[in-house]
Amino acid sequence: MATAFLLGLPLLAGCGSMKSVDPAQYASMNCTELNVALGELATGVTSTAISRGNISNTRIPFWLPGGQKAVSVLKDRRTAEIERLQAQEAAIEASRKQRCRGEL
Repeated sequence: MATAFLLGLPLLAGCGSMKSVDPAQYASMNCTELNVALGELATGVTSTAISRGNISNTRIPFWLPGGQKAVSVLKDRRTAEIERLQAQEAAIEASRKQRCRGEL
């Protein structure tokens, strides 16, 4: 089981694009599109947090070299992804507050 986990580690880790959040990309969206995008991001945050929790609960044998380090790297990547998604949520919320006052 642990060997399969480590062999699948590159697939789980991904390269994790760390794009910066550009609030201008939300300028062309209407209020409904902003709401949908916000909902999709919330779903992404939730699924990434669940994934991070599953990784945290993975039991790696003490004798497996690099096992704990691999778990730590994966958790850090999931945490960074959550932070990126939350920054996108904040940009959408700011755009919604500015343009969709009567529609919230």
